[in-house]
Amino acid sequence: MNVMRKIATALRGSVRESAEVVIDANAIRIFEQEILDAEQGITRSKQQLAYVMAERVQLERANTTLREQIMSREQQAAKALDIDDEALATELAEDILEKEQVVNEQLLAVQNLTTREKNLTRKIQVSAQQIKTFRRELGIAKATAGAQKASRLAGSHSSSVDTNIIDLNTSLQRIKQQQQRVDDTTEAAAVIEDEIGDGALDKKVESAGLGTRKADIQSVLDRVRKV
Repeated sequence: MNVMRKIATALRGSVRESAEVVIDANAIRIFEQEILDAEQGITRSKQQLAYVMAERVQLERANTTLREQIMSREQQAAKALDIDDEALATELAEDILEKEQVVNEQLLAVQNLTTREKNLTRKIQVSAQQIKTFRRELGIAKATAGAQKASRLAGSHSSSVDTNIIDLNTSLQRIKQQQQRVDDTTEAAAVIEDEIGDGALDKKVESAGLGTRKADIQSVLDRVRKV
């Protein structure tokens, strides 16, 4: 039984850890949904506040009407007394008393509604301000998450960029070597042509000053000197 209990505990721990992993992976999304839920709660609270305010206004309006009726009954009772109609005056007085009792009860209800209205208004204001703060924090959290993601991407790309730069340098050096090889080959071909090409011997004769035209010119000069 002890082993089974430990296995059950381990399974609960595994489920808890898995749940925490899911929560951490979706923390911002959960936070945003919680804000939306709170905002919906604020909307419902405002509707309740509107209902309370409407009830208070209706009671105040009813009390105003009752007071006007009481004043009218008082005037009627006074006239009944003037004509010595005691029974009518008494009946009017009873009606006045009933209406005053209703007014007093409704005044108490108005006071309770006013207190409730003030408390609810204050709670809504505080909650709304807190939600605004949470909204700002949500924006900061999203911006931070975006920056962290960009930083991770930049980090992963930096190694790729370094690799690309190495490849570029290798390719450039290979191109330079190929071009240098072409230049060297061209120069070598020119040297070979000078050494063993068809015109190599003529060039050597020319360089030695034994070329036909040059010799002819020299001959002319020698002849002129003797004249």
